This record gives sequence, structure tokens and C-alpha cells, in this order.
Amino acid sequence: MKRTSKGGLPRPQPVESIELNNEHTGRRLALMLLFLAAGLIFLGYAVMQMLTPQSEWITVEAGTGGGASSASEFEFFYRLGGGEASPTAERRALSALYTELSRNAFEVFHNQLALEGVNNLYAINRHPNEELTVDGALYEAFAAVERSGNRALYLGPVYDRYSGLFSCEDDSLLADFDPRLSTEVAREYQEYAAFANDPRAVRVELLGENRIRLFVSGEYLEYAGREGIESFIDFAWMRNAFIADYLAEELAAKGFTRGVLASYDGFVRCLDGSGEAYSYQVFDLVGSAAYIVAVMEYQGPRSMVNLRDYPINLLDQARFYRLRTGEVRTPYVDTADGVCRNALSSLTCYAGDKGCGEILLEMLPVYIAGELREEALEALAEEGTDFVYCEDQVIHASEEAAAFSQIYEGGGMRYTVAR
Repeated sequence: MKRTSKGGLPRPQPVESIELNNEHTGRRLALMLLFLAAGLIFLGYAVMQMLTPQSEWITVEAGTGGGASSASEFEFFYRLGGGEASPTAERRALSALYTELSRNAFEVFHNQLALEGVNNLYAINRHPNEELTVDGALYEAFAAVERSGNRALYLGPVYDRYSGLFSCEDDSLLADFDPRLSTEVAREYQEYAAFANDPRAVRVELLGENRIRLFVSGEYLEYAGREGIESFIDFAWMRNAFIADYLAEELAAKGFTRGVLASYDGFVRCLDGSGEAYSYQVFDLVGSAAYIVAVMEYQGPRSMVNLRDYPINLLDQARFYRLRTGEVRTPYVDTADGVCRNALSSLTCYAGDKGCGEILLEMLPVYIAGELREEALEALAEEGTDFVYCEDQVIHASEEAAAFSQIYEGGGMRYTVAR
């Protein structure tokens, strides 16, 4: 099945006219909820936007009954006909499995909802210093965080406050949430970060056999009581990286490997190891709009993670805020002080033998920084995680064999590839 268009681009292609604007209105929220309800995610960055329709390729849908599901934040494209079952039977079995996995992922990683019999993040945060048995997917996510040494998981109080920032409809409302605009808020965030960075104050203890304990010191518990803190830990904006891994690994374990999972916020798992050619759209921010400036061709299996400071679909609008000054606030919070920052406008990292969660944790110290450190990027590549990013109309790629097509040239702009 062909996935790339060989024709040149007459001009950069905007993504559904999505811009990060200054109008944070109720209409924007209504649109977001509408698209969530309909399950229509515009995955502008994803591989599958240029599919040539053929009957054997389908978009796998999760069932709508039985409660909320993580499938509303993912697209799952699959090629039928890989087994002994008929395409109809295969599709039915795949949809049933995807429905079950997506619902479980939503319940397990949720931090806003109490569910009877489910020790999700909500339950863990409200039972500090108690031993709990959790789902294997959540246990593996905690284990990955522990191996990385990264402390972003423990910024729960900061993430709670940042969610308020992204809900603001006018710059005048930001001061209660933005540490760059309020010295008092900055002080509070520094206090949160000090606890988050101290394993003696808070840590997830892995006890084996999916048993964990969220240790919280007496001092932190007392502070949390005064400040009204309820979330000590939260995957927050990182959640879909671990959900993508869970979905991909469970699907593969059942023999469903002829497809691609992609979340609206930048996490892609290509399960296909057949040698089929896929493509990944490379974006750059031109003014205040995101444009496709190249297409990178690849073969799976592959995990890809894209971090960016601009939206490329409707759901993305709820993850960023642009002030009237042009400054942008993102969810990428620095563990050092609880302030969001990013060294690049956008960075994509990928590998064939790692999951999205592992790649993301490797990227965090590189991307969430005041400036880009080239040596840190090169170190990622040396460890088997390649990267692509755009800067000053140059597409920087670490992989020598990376193949790019449809590189934009014209209209006063000319993109080139540097390796």
C-alpha cells in the first residue's frame, strides 16, 4: 500500500489551519469537546494522513459502550488479512481487543477519577504510604521512570496548576498560574519542585509483583495539607507515551502487528516489521502556524516521540497558551523550578527497539532546557535514539540513512537537510 505522494509541494501545507492564537474562548473548548465526542482526531504529524484508500486498510474503532476510553486520543490504522481468519472476523476481534485495552488504559492512568477496584493514579495519590497492587502497565511505567532517574512524575502539584493556566481565556487571568508573571506563584512552584526532586520526601517504591507504595514524608504530607495538594504524582502530559506502549505491546502479544498507533499529542508506535514503507510528516512553525516541510520515509517497527510548542490539531489547542506578547506557555515543565521551557520549537526522536516512554524520558533533559545542547542530542543518537528537528529552514537529522521527500522549496523559503 502506497503511503507517499511523489508530487512536489507548491507551497507549505498548513494543518487544518490550526494556529496558536490569543483567543482562548469557550468556542475553542466546545470545538475540542465536539471532536473528542466524535472521536475525530486530526493527527497532522502522523504517518497515515496520506494513505491511498484500499479496502484492506482500516481505521480501528473502539466500542462506544462501557465507559470512557483512551481511544479518543489515538488513531489506530491496521492492515487486515494477515492471519487465517477472514477480514471480517479479524476486524471484529481486533476492535474488541482494542476496546478492552483502551478502556483499561484510561482507568489505570487516570488521575481525576475514582474507580471502584482500580488502583489508578487517583487512588495512589490518596493512599500515600500504603501498599497497593496496580495494573502491570502502570507498574512498568513506574519502573521506567525509576530506571531513568527523571523526577518529572513527581511534579503533580505543578501540573495541577498548569492545567488552570491552559484554561485561561485572557492574559489578565494568568497571574494565578504563571510563575513568569507572578513572583508568588514562582515561589510556590519552587517549593513544589523542591519536594518533587527529593526522594526522601516522595518516591514510588516498587515492591515486586505489581505492588507499589507511594512514600510521602511527614513534612510533605503536612505541607500538602496546608496547601491543598492532592496529587503527589502524575504522568500528566506524558501519559499517552506510556499508554501507546501498553496498547502496542498488548496488541503485538495477541499477534496484531500490521498497523500504526498515533496519539494526538505526538506519540507513535508502528508495530509493523514486514518491511512495508511508511512516512512521517515533518513540521515546522512558520509565523504562528504549523506547516509540513518534509516527509521522512521509514520502515517499522518504530517508536516516535514528538515534542513541540505549537498545536497541529484541535485537541492540541488545550495544551498551549500564547500571550498577546507572542510568548508561549507549554506543558513541558522543568523539574528544577516548575517553570515550562523548551530548547527547541519541536523535536522528534525515534528508535526501533525502544518504547515511547523510554524515548520520552531520554528526551526530557535535552528538550526541557533553556537552550539546546548539541552534545546532549548527539549523546542520544549514540545511545540508539535518532532525532529530527527544524531550525532556520534546515532539517537536522542524526540518521545518515534517513530518507526525506517533498522537502519544501519556494515562496521565499528553501529547506535543506543537514546530517
